[in-house]
Amino acid sequence: MKRYFIPLLSCLLVISFQRGTFSAEKKYPNEIVIATVNGKNIIQEDLANRLEAFRNADAETLNTIKQEILDQLITDILLEEFIDKQGLVVAPEEIEREVNQVRNNITGNQKDAVQTLENVLASIGSNIGEFKRGIKHSLALEKYFNNKLDDKTLEKYFDGNRSLFNGESVKVSHILIDTRNMKIQEEISSALEQIKSIKREIDRGAVFDEMAKKYSNCPSSQNGGDLGFIQRKGNLAFSLRTGQVSEPVQTEFGYHLIKVTEKKEGANIKFGDVKENVRLAVLDEETVKLLSQLHKAAQIVINQ
Repeated sequence: MKRYFIPLLSCLLVISFQRGTFSAEKKYPNEIVIATVNGKNIIQEDLANRLEAFRNADAETLNTIKQEILDQLITDILLEEFIDKQGLVVAPEEIEREVNQVRNNITGNQKDAVQTLENVLASIGSNIGEFKRGIKHSLALEKYFNNKLDDKTLEKYFDGNRSLFNGESVKVSHILIDTRNMKIQEEISSALEQIKSIKREIDRGAVFDEMAKKYSNCPSSQNGGDLGFIQRKGNLAFSLRTGQVSEPVQTEFGYHLIKVTEKKEGANIKFGDVKENVRLAVLDEETVKLLSQLHKAAQIVINQ
């Protein structure tokens, strides 16, 4: 089964599948428009339908998920425009083949299995139509980048990023002060001062896990900020010693404190052993670059 590209989600993977709908395909003259992307509307109903699966989440988590769903809706529109402009065609049978592979992975090829793809999608606020759209986007982007993924390019990437594929990883926890909804500099400056204050408390002996539960805006706060094991990919965490807490780090989510709790050494591997993983990594990296370009060039208006 292919791995489908998924843009950054709240606190490093809160939502597990692609979401998306295109309001421009429908007419809701009386609906509230919450965002416009290159003249195409995203309406309140688009967001509300996807939030229904998370109605029991606490207010803080719900707000984070809401922002990520909106980001995904925007990205879906940009991708759909790009695919149309490039004339990239994905045949229905290509999509169905991928869907069937996913179904088989879920049911284990047992026709009487209780769990279905539709059940899984419904549990995360999605549906089969949206899932197929995500597959279409992934297949189209793979076709677009196909010429960049020759063996020479892949092997060069492998040589420069060997630690991404040899199993080297670190287990990390973090504390996040979310700044994505902050519009004025005073709010952002206040968030920076807050994360610095938290760091000072930790330096004076406060327990990191407890501080994460008390202050972090990420759903991982419930687990003391634990994000599990991550691979290198230029991550700051690999420069930290086990048990060390970083200084405040700024990302698109806000300000973080990062702590490494465990390290795993990498194995000795060859390019041929992980060629497909290298291809997927390059595809993801190129897609992230493309999405950044599309966002910068787009006219996006948020009305909430």
